[in-house]
Amino acid sequence: MQHKNNQAGFYMLETLLSIMIFFTTCLTLLPIQHQLMIEKKMVREEDKATYFLSNKMHEALLGESNSGTRVYKDIISSPLALTITHSDSLIEGCVSWNNVKQKKTTKCQYAISQ
Repeated sequence: MQHKNNQAGFYMLETLLSIMIFFTTCLTLLPIQHQLMIEKKMVREEDKATYFLSNKMHEALLGESNSGTRVYKDIISSPLALTITHSDSLIEGCVSWNNVKQKKTTKCQYAISQ
């Protein structure tokens, strides 16, 4: 009889230990996965904004774009401000937006005007 009580206690301890390991693993991996999703979204937004800027710089080189600032709301999840500045021999294009972490991000590209 004593042997069966020890065996039942062992299985209960083993089950409790398994549950603790499972929840510890979940509570460790879920925040990491969430952070990875945020970083992935930030990279995707930056790629889209940079690609958009590249297209607008190409238009500026062809003379199809005017200087100034315009705001686009349908490129990424937050409003994207595009600023194109023409000088004597240089065209500067910059895009600014608030990223997923609500930090202002700016990317610029430059081209030599012809």
